[in-house]
Amino acid sequence: MDKPTLGDKILTGFLYLCTGAFALFCLFPLWVALVSSFSDEMSMVRHGYGLWPKEFSLAAYKLVFTGTDSVMQAYLITIISTAAGTLLTLILTAAFAYPLTVKTLKYRNSIGLFAYATMLFNGGLVPAYILTTKLLHLQNNILVLIIPAALNAYNVFLMRNYFATLPEALSESAKIDGANDMYIFVKIIVPLSKPILATIGLFAAMGYWNEWFKVLLFIDDQKLYTLQFLIMKIQTQVDFLQSSLGSKARAALGGQSIPSVGVRMATAMISIGPIILLYPFLQKYFLKGITIGAVKG
Repeated sequence: MDKPTLGDKILTGFLYLCTGAFALFCLFPLWVALVSSFSDEMSMVRHGYGLWPKEFSLAAYKLVFTGTDSVMQAYLITIISTAAGTLLTLILTAAFAYPLTVKTLKYRNSIGLFAYATMLFNGGLVPAYILTTKLLHLQNNILVLIIPAALNAYNVFLMRNYFATLPEALSESAKIDGANDMYIFVKIIVPLSKPILATIGLFAAMGYWNEWFKVLLFIDDQKLYTLQFLIMKIQTQVDFLQSSLGSKARAALGGQSIPSVGVRMATAMISIGPIILLYPFLQKYFLKGITIGAVKG
């Protein structure tokens, strides 16, 4: 290969500079939120947001972690439901999507139409509540956070379309060698489908991680609260205290104000941390063309 010229080096350096500047631009709001979570409330009122805390304070995090056991329990419930729900979503979605690409499957178009109909029509909130509580008896059960969202028609069609792009020669050659559909699915299709599995897995994980509405509807036991629901309750209580705290109660707290802005930023940092750490490990699968060169000939 020819050595890069001076112009190539300048262009490469310029592209790296632009990419780095764009990355810093994207990280700027996150950094401001992180700094605000460690800033004193009155200092933020006087000076506004900044790149470094004018007066360092842990009041927001102390307030959030006042009930440490509750926060850790909510973290555990969220992690369990996210991990189990994401795994179940991938299994059910792939198992539903692959048969829709097998041309020998009878009524596969009718099955696909039935799945598509669920994207257009639904029974509504009241029938879903009755089904979940009266018939399935999932009230105050961690399974209510996992099972209802495990299968989504949009994800099924997304994965089916990806499976349809895989070379048919792979399946045909495997069938000639005596492989059945299950073997082809597990040994050939799934290993070649890491990009779509990673994409749908990330979507599912974000949905499970941010779940709070099902907790509001179906869960009364505080031990089954998710992190997002607990954070929502904390923010609601802080807003109430900020608006109605009397002078005597404020004096009992040493004259300190409730760090409402700091609490919002602190809860945001606590909740988005795991997703930020997970994304870089999955990003490579979005861009990598695994199927290139899979068929020789």
